[in-house]
Parts: sequence; C-alpha cells; structure tokens
Amino acid sequence: MGILDSVLKVFVGDKSKKDIKEIQPKVKLVKQAEMALEGISNDELRAKTVDFKNRIHEARTEINIKIENLTQEANNTEDIDRKEDIYGEIDKLKEEAYEATEKALNDILPEAFAVVKE
Repeated sequence: MGILDSVLKVFVGDKSKKDIKEIQPKVKLVKQAEMALEGISNDELRAKTVDFKNRIHEARTEINIKIENLTQEANNTEDIDRKEDIYGEIDKLKEEAYEATEKALNDILPEAFAVVKE
C-alpha cells in the first residue's frame, strides 16, 4: 500500500495539505477577531453569545414571518390545491431559512471561535 499511496500523492496531492490550505484564511480571520477581543471584560464576552443569537435570528426573521403568514393562510383555506401550493412555498422558504442560518453562522464563525478561545 505504501507505493500506491505515494503514487496517489503525486497525482492527487496530499489531503492534509489541501485541508490546511483551505482552513488557513479562516484561521487568519479568527486571529484578527481575537486581537479585537483582547481588551474586553468577561461580561462583554458573555454578551457576545446573545449578540450571535440575535444575528442568527435577524437573518431568519423575514423568512420566518413569511412562513408564519403562509401557514395561517393554509389553515384558513379549504381549497386543497391551494393548500398544496402553500405548503410547497413553505418548503422553499424553509430551505431559504436554512441557507440564511448557514450564512449567518459562517459570518460569525471567526468571531465565535475567538470568543471561545478568549
């Protein structure tokens, strides 16, 4: 297997080096965020958690309102075809909410790691 591994590394590359290269920009962002947090108190660090939760919530708020309105409309309508259309829209909005949450989490990732490290 040693020869096969060597041949694969020549053609494909080393997986760990690729991983490190991919993560390196995020590490730099974490270090920058950590430097910005050096002078803050423990209470301010704790408040960052609330700030992170609020930022995630804000990213989803508009979509959640749309989902809530469509759910109420589905509950109030008797037309089965319309209900099916509404639930299709709700499913699409839930996917958008998931993507918005993922984007918000990726945006706060460096700062969150810096807070945990501090």
